[in-house]
Amino acid sequence: MDYPRTMADSKKSKVVRRRPADRKRMPKDLEAFASGDDDALWRRTSRKRLNDPRAVMLVPGVANRDARAVCEGRQARIRAAMRDGDRDTLAVELAESAQMQVWRGRSVVGWDVWVEAVLGLDPKEANALRGTVEPVDDELVALWMRAEAGLVEAGAGAVRLRGGKLCFELDPAIAPAALANVGRRAAPLAKDETGRAETVIDRPRGVPRRIVENERED
Repeated sequence: MDYPRTMADSKKSKVVRRRPADRKRMPKDLEAFASGDDDALWRRTSRKRLNDPRAVMLVPGVANRDARAVCEGRQARIRAAMRDGDRDTLAVELAESAQMQVWRGRSVVGWDVWVEAVLGLDPKEANALRGTVEPVDDELVALWMRAEAGLVEAGAGAVRLRGGKLCFELDPAIAPAALANVGRRAAPLAKDETGRAETVIDRPRGVPRRIVENERED
């Protein structure tokens, strides 16, 4: 016996076709894998790491004399800001020093020891001024310290990190010497392509490579 179709049955059988633009796409790596790219699931973008074979170093990628010069320059500016009661400058110097971990340039074990024993600051006050900044990666530290060491040698001051960019201002009278110093120190990083984006394939050990060959027409 045939029963009449109800409105509910009609709704259940209705097929809704979305436009291609409204359909949820697969992640790009899965699309590439489905298209025959066998390494798509294991490929990731990385940055070329520092090449520093020294057995003894204060800061990776930075000459020990430059690490010391940067640390001493930062300490001098921090003490000047403390003496002048300039809390804004003090906060900037402490935050950037923490990002670079400059105390390594004087072989100090850590932040708390550095601010209390070397700078004579109360750790709680120093932490409040510093804020929530975290250390940056070794590649950026190496470039930052090398650049700042070049400025220090020329008597030109500090390099600032603003919005992820290294910034500095130069007096025209000392700009040629300062820029020459910075360029000389940065050149090895450019030669090694330190920090350059590169593609790495992290294929787990034991996972075979699937080779897909196009069929040739006879």
